[in-house]
Amino acid sequence: MKGMQKIRRGKNFAGVVLYALKAGTHHRSDPTVIGGNLLSDSAIGLIAEFDTSKQLRPDVTKPVWHNSLRLPCGETLSNEQWVMFADDYMKRMGFNDTHLRCYVLHDDLTGQHIHIIASRIDLNGGKLYLGRNENLISTRIISELEIVHGLTITKAASSTKPAQPKRKRISRNEQMQEARTSSSCPKKSLQCILDKSLIGKPDLNTFIKRLEDSKVTCKANVGLSGKMSGFSFEYDGIAFKASQIGKKYSWSNLQKLLNYEPEHAEALRTGISPIPRPLQQSVVQELPVSSMNVLPMEWKGESLTISEKIASLTPAIAVNPVTTASTTLPFAHIPNLTLKTIVKDNKRQQILNAVFDLQNTQKIKKVRPRHFMLWIPFVNLLKLFNFCLLYAFKKFRRIIKIRSLTLPLSTKSSVSVKQSRQ
Repeated sequence: MKGMQKIRRGKNFAGVVLYALKAGTHHRSDPTVIGGNLLSDSAIGLIAEFDTSKQLRPDVTKPVWHNSLRLPCGETLSNEQWVMFADDYMKRMGFNDTHLRCYVLHDDLTGQHIHIIASRIDLNGGKLYLGRNENLISTRIISELEIVHGLTITKAASSTKPAQPKRKRISRNEQMQEARTSSSCPKKSLQCILDKSLIGKPDLNTFIKRLEDSKVTCKANVGLSGKMSGFSFEYDGIAFKASQIGKKYSWSNLQKLLNYEPEHAEALRTGISPIPRPLQQSVVQELPVSSMNVLPMEWKGESLTISEKIASLTPAIAVNPVTTASTTLPFAHIPNLTLKTIVKDNKRQQILNAVFDLQNTQKIKKVRPRHFMLWIPFVNLLKLFNFCLLYAFKKFRRIIKIRSLTLPLSTKSSVSVKQSRQ
């Protein structure tokens, strides 16, 4: 059994009721109302009853709910079976008994089907049926009811399948360019090259290599954190963003078509090829002890937080387990001690050391004097020099004052001596 590809909603009940009850030459028998919770079975009576629910909520613009359920060709059900199936379906869809509805049976050459016409407005309080994601839910419910009622199990409707991301259509100017040059425009050519490069779900490096072989320059947009956000392409001297050639080539969709691993994006950012996973264990065992104690420069920075410092330990822990454990743990020779336990203990010790180092550096920062404190000795020296200058100036001023006083006295004494001689 299948429903309509899309459940429809409308403004007026008159149109859908008249359509459902209209007789046609393709019908084996006239359409009839076989069930529901309405009293009337004529078009005028049904419309009048449905309109009573509209008056409860005049603010609702689309109170009509319409769907149809069709059996496979050649199969039939009795009226009682149809009503039982429809009641079960409406209950699972979220309609209450106080939602007005009717079931109209059609019997034509392609098979039996019923039209379900319902009001979204509940007579009990005027509550509105919202029905979010109802097309997908309806398909699931029909599949469940086919099993419950013993009907032929059919495939889901094509509308329930997720829509595939599409290419971007070429513009009118690009169409004119193709007609003028008798060749594909750069955008269309780039789309074809990308589709060919994605065949077989390649890894990131293979995908980029295929593009380079097709004369497409590819630039990966990788942040400092190593997270990749997409590609930008250049073909025939024209730069293209992923959004300009279609949603199919956005990173969220492109990532599904590639055999992508985060290590590949980090390798693109740093320019260092990642170590293959099978070789990592052998590389760990061959490293010397001296190389295990060398820490990257980022770990020594005082600006790192505790969480960043712990996160930065992961590469060192991957390198450290075998040799360090064998040199520091006295019970490393015990055969029952697994490598995982050794790595775990070593990791815990590394984290504790990193936390203690960070706390010590923070304490030193707090105790460290501020920059202006370094100028205090120079200020004191300037004060002392200034005091010496002032003392010398005052002493010199006193000497000058004394000399200025002695000059008049000497002149007076010389005058008196001259007068006595005369």
